[in-house]
Amino acid sequence: MPDPLVSRRKPLPRWPCLLPSTVVGVAPLRNLTGEAGGQGLVEGFTDRLVTGVFRHCRGHSFAWVPDEPCCVSLPLRNPSQLSYVVYGSVQRGGCQGMLRVNMRISDAITSGYLWAGRQEFRPDALVAIATEITRQISRALHVLLLHEASRRAVTGLDAGLGVDECLARAWSALGGKQQAEPTAEAQRWFLAALACDPRSVEALVGLARTCQHLVGNPWWGEPRAAAAAADLGREAVTLALELEPAHGWAKTIQGMLYSAAGRLKEAAQTFEQALALDKRLAATHGFAGYNAALLGRAWETLPVVERAMRLEPTERRHSIWYFFGGFAELLLGHTEAAVALLGKSLQRNPSYGSAQLSLMAALSLTGQHTKAVSMAEAFRQQYAEYPARAFEQLWLSRSASPVYRAQVYPLFERISVL
Repeated sequence: MPDPLVSRRKPLPRWPCLLPSTVVGVAPLRNLTGEAGGQGLVEGFTDRLVTGVFRHCRGHSFAWVPDEPCCVSLPLRNPSQLSYVVYGSVQRGGCQGMLRVNMRISDAITSGYLWAGRQEFRPDALVAIATEITRQISRALHVLLLHEASRRAVTGLDAGLGVDECLARAWSALGGKQQAEPTAEAQRWFLAALACDPRSVEALVGLARTCQHLVGNPWWGEPRAAAAAADLGREAVTLALELEPAHGWAKTIQGMLYSAAGRLKEAAQTFEQALALDKRLAATHGFAGYNAALLGRAWETLPVVERAMRLEPTERRHSIWYFFGGFAELLLGHTEAAVALLGKSLQRNPSYGSAQLSLMAALSLTGQHTKAVSMAEAFRQQYAEYPARAFEQLWLSRSASPVYRAQVYPLFERISVL
C-alpha cells in the first residue's frame, strides 16, 4: 500500500546543473615507458586519477572503457552513449629519471580534442602530480558541463534574449524567500546568460549561489543533484574569481561552498579575504559566524549574526541569520534562546528546512515532544529526505572539531527518533 505521506510530497524540481545523460568514458593510462616494471606505477597513477575524478565530478556519469578513443568502436558499449573520453599515457620525460604524463579529453563521437594537459614528474612525486592532473581534468569536465548545461538552458527560449535580460530574470526569481522551485528557475536563467556570454562574472557568481542554495538544502533534490551542485558551484565561482579577483561576493560564496564541503579552515580564511575587500558584506559576516560554530566556537556566532542584521536591516535574509543564531545557541545548550530564534526564522520562511530540523531538536530538549513530533511529520510531508538523514548530511559529519561533535551529536540523537 503506498505511503500517504509520500503521495502528498511535492515533486522535486529539475535542477539544470545535473546532466545524467552526459556520460564520460575513462580509459586506463597506457604505459609508454618501455619498461615492463613501470606498469605498476602507471596502474597506480590510473587508480589515483580515476578515484580523484569520481570524487570531484559527482554530477557526471562515468563509464570504464577498455582503450583510448582512437579505438572507440567499443565491444562492450555503444559509442553514442558516451559524450567525452578521458585517456592518456605515461612515458619517459626529457631528463634522466623523469616521467611525463599526457592526458586528453576528446569528443567521444568525433574524437576531436577538447582539452590536453602534460606534467613531468619524478616517480616519488606521483601523488602530488596525480592530484594536480585530477584538478585540471575536473576543471575541464566542469567547463564542458557548463557549456552543455547552458546550451540546454536556452532550448525553447526566445532567441532574442540577451545576457542582461537573462540575469534580470534570474535575480527576480531569487528575490523572494529561499525556496526550491524559484532557485532552480534562477539557475536555468544564469545558465542561459552564460550561453550568451561564457565570461559573465555575474552569471557565474549567480550560478554558484544557486548551487550553494541546493547544497544548503539537500532535501530540495536527490542526493546526486546536491553533490553535482557542490562541485559545479566551486568551479563556477573559481572561474569568476579568475576573471575578477577582487569580487567580494564571489569570495563569500566560495567560502560558503568550502564550509558546506567541510573545508572549514579554508572557508574561514576565504571569509576573511572577502571582508578585507568589503567589510559591509552582511552575508559574509553571517556565514563566517555560522562557520565558527562548526569549528567549535559557537559563542562567536550570535554577535556576528547580529552584526549581519545591522548591516542588512531589510528582512530578506533575516530568516537565515536567525537560524544561524538559533543553531549556535542550541549547540551551547541555551535551548530557550534557541527556540525563540528558530521560531523567528520560521516566521519569516516557514519552509526553511534547516530551521525546522533544529527547532525539532530544541523542542524535544525542552520537553515539548508532541510539538517536535508534529514538526517531524510536517517535514516528511514537505521534503523527500527524512530529518535524521538530512541532519547527518548537513551537520553531524561536517566538522572534525571534538567540541562541535560533542555539541551536535545529542541534537542528532533527538531528531533521529522523532
